[in-house]
Amino acid sequence: MLRVFGRDVRSQTARAASGSPEVIVDLLTGAGIVLSRYARRFPEARIITVDLNPRLLSAVSKSLKRQGFKNVETIAGDARELPMPASQADLVNISFGLHELKWLDRELILGEACRILKPGGELIVADYRELSGPVRRAMARVYFILFEPRWIAELFCGGLQGEIADAGFQVEKVRDDLPITRLIVARKVTEEVCMGGLKLVR
Repeated sequence: MLRVFGRDVRSQTARAASGSPEVIVDLLTGAGIVLSRYARRFPEARIITVDLNPRLLSAVSKSLKRQGFKNVETIAGDARELPMPASQADLVNISFGLHELKWLDRELILGEACRILKPGGELIVADYRELSGPVRRAMARVYFILFEPRWIAELFCGGLQGEIADAGFQVEKVRDDLPITRLIVARKVTEEVCMGGLKLVR
């Protein structure tokens, strides 16, 4: 469904960022389809892409460089335990990756996102949302059953916002006006409230 409606979602995701981030980290990059929007909006920013699949990262990097964006770095690694120092990023983006993961993995990744952000840094998360109206809800339910993991419903009805808040973020804005998408903007307030992902399994 997102292939049909995703253009506006990608554009609005990048527009949700505030300020002038110097370091943007994209977790669970996958095809990285939102990154050209960030690169176009913040041409001087250093963009770091993170995914377990090095081939996907290479393709994303080459695509961005073909478009003239040079400040792109890749990390082929596990977003649950990032090989990055704390308080490095101004902005962390996660687009349509969290719903693929079970609860503990989501919490670990959000904890790492909090850890690598500078105090005051911004987290932007775009992912699926529940739909209203009986017909659209039924159509979405069929799609989710056929194509998405069974735990996707854990993100609905405030679940995703709650997980982001539990990781130590202050949720500032929640948008449900984009096609099948919930867009959340949150901020890391201080280092002390950040729930590092590894603490959850000790």
